[in-house]
Order: sequence, then C-alpha cells, then structure tokens
Amino acid sequence: MEAQNGAYVLTETGKEIVAAFIAECVAKRKEILDAGKDTAEETNLPSEEVILSDLNFGVGVDEDGDYYNGWGVTDHYNADTILGLSLGKDFVEVLDASAEKKGALL
Repeated sequence: MEAQNGAYVLTETGKEIVAAFIAECVAKRKEILDAGKDTAEETNLPSEEVILSDLNFGVGVDEDGDYYNGWGVTDHYNADTILGLSLGKDFVEVLDASAEKKGALL
C-alpha cells in the first residue's frame, strides 16, 4: 500500500513515537560505543526526515496499513526494538504535498 496520489506525513502521535525511537537509538549507540564493542563509521542514526522518506519511498506501508522497520545504531548492532507506525493513527496520506511544506499539524 503506497501513497499513490500524495505523501504520507506523521501525525503528532507519530512524531512523538519517532522522536522516542530516535532517542532509544542514540542511547543504544552511546552504550555500545562507550563500551568499545563496535564502531559507527558507516552507520548514520535515523532522523525524522529519513524515517519519513523510508515510509514514503523505501520500505513503505504493508497491506494492513502499517510501517515496520529496524534500524542500525552502529556498524554491527541494530536498535533493540523495531519502529512500528500505523496508518490513520501515526501517519496519514496528504493528497496536497504543499500541506506538508506548510507544516500541517495533524
């Protein structure tokens, strides 16, 4: 299920979930790097923009209207949890892409 005529944008709830997930990734990365267990030379932490791009153009949305993806926090370790978002609750489809540019609060 891809956004055919528009783009998916995060709702306020979705933005909160994404921010919490990113914070978990930052903490996990710090824990691993501080312990000297791995490097992060080739791994960038996800940002809200990168996650939104993945939602729209990467992994996308499954047939149930859900987005799930795991993200790496260092070169050899992933986050402890996967990021899960639901259509209609955490993100919505906006037919007019200019609404996203205007910073529509959903």
